[in-house]
Amino acid sequence: MKEVEYVKRWSILDRFTHLLILLGVVIGVVSGIPELQLEILGYNLGDNFRWITDVIGGESIRRLLHRYVVTVLIGIAIVIHTLSFSLRSKKSNILFTYKDLKDLVLYYKFRFLKAPEPELGFHMPGEKLLYWIAAISLPILGLTGIMMWTNYLPIEYEVLRLLHRVFFILLTVFVVIHFILNLVLRDQWPALKSMFLTGKVPSEWVRKHHPKTFEEEKVVWIGRRRVMKTLLTVIPAVALGYVLNELLKPPRYIIRNIYVEPSKVKSGDPFTVHAEIANIGYREGTFNVQLFIDGNLVDEKSITLLDGETKLLSFQAKLKEIGKHVITVDSVSTSIEVTEAPPPIAPELAERFKKLVPEAYDFVPIIKEGKIAYYEIYNAMGNLIAYGFYTRAYAPTDRLQIIGIVDLDYKIKSIDIDKIEPGTRLHNEMIIEPSFEERFIGLTVDEVGLSPEGKVDAVSGATISSAAVVNAIKNALSSITS
Repeated sequence: MKEVEYVKRWSILDRFTHLLILLGVVIGVVSGIPELQLEILGYNLGDNFRWITDVIGGESIRRLLHRYVVTVLIGIAIVIHTLSFSLRSKKSNILFTYKDLKDLVLYYKFRFLKAPEPELGFHMPGEKLLYWIAAISLPILGLTGIMMWTNYLPIEYEVLRLLHRVFFILLTVFVVIHFILNLVLRDQWPALKSMFLTGKVPSEWVRKHHPKTFEEEKVVWIGRRRVMKTLLTVIPAVALGYVLNELLKPPRYIIRNIYVEPSKVKSGDPFTVHAEIANIGYREGTFNVQLFIDGNLVDEKSITLLDGETKLLSFQAKLKEIGKHVITVDSVSTSIEVTEAPPPIAPELAERFKKLVPEAYDFVPIIKEGKIAYYEIYNAMGNLIAYGFYTRAYAPTDRLQIIGIVDLDYKIKSIDIDKIEPGTRLHNEMIIEPSFEERFIGLTVDEVGLSPEGKVDAVSGATISSAAVVNAIKNALSSITS
């Protein structure tokens, strides 16, 4: 029985490179498809494969696999392949030409339509095509992925994501087709076994299926060209070293922006400092963030961020000293102005407001031109429910005080008119009776006025006092609406 003669088809470096790329692509596909928002006939791939994230251990593990593991595997594979290709003495033609395109069509006609078998060289036309698709796709996937990962965006984020998605799909489809065809076509099993196990194939198999293999091979002696190719290997090696160095750095963060709400407060009132914190490292990290006011540390909080994630961190603070103060979160600063607090509402006035608005809970004075113009009225839930004002009206015979409630549509809801000094006599007591007060209910600032110009009828025999009351209420309404 004649002993089978074997020839070496793949070196150990070729097989190791192939294994690394295969692992990198498979891990990249498995960890990337949950984020692939692509709809095909109403079927969303990302949503329907979200379960993969849970199976592999959660979002942190998925990110670790897709970013770190895939980058390292593919990066090492590229360096080894470049080195191996530069140093090997036997060369094969890997360029995909128009002839290879014709051979590709002829080969599958031979396989499936019983056409004559084309004479092939070392590589199958499909192998060459996949090689160049991978050679183009992998660098683009790596560059776009790292740019999105590190927020280095020389072009629009959406363009980067589109490129990443297109080449992800392209490479995945060709790898799957390549793998399936090698399993289905029995004639390719020796090559499959060679790639993953021995590196050798029967010489008879080569003569039958790749007859031009030996014609393609040529010996390349060590010389200037070989030295230059070897030196070129340093480029991907240095690039991979830089990437690995960056990946191994501890996670770090930056403050993208800080702002204060409100930017101007009354003495003793609380305010909130918001800081946008971004993790610019390459893995999850927990950071301590400090708040300084005028150089003094007043608060410190910790925040945990995934790589590339940005969150809003908020601090609460109060200041009593009037003037401008510098607010600093780490090295980013802004300012806040503290003004003198208005006097608290008089208890008796608060009680009178509550009689008119039973759900009233808090009263915030609004200062205009150095004095209280009106009050914002809030309920117990902190919702603004109405406006209240206190004013006075003076007539030759009457001195009156007026309390009014205005709804959020700036219409009068309640009016209470009374004497400033109890026990004094009025020219006409009807001026403080409900029958006159009710004439203001539902009116807007434009409608408040004595008839016929306005909608308020004066009290008979007290026209001057009625005009004084109308003018006082109109001025109070104008202050609220302006």
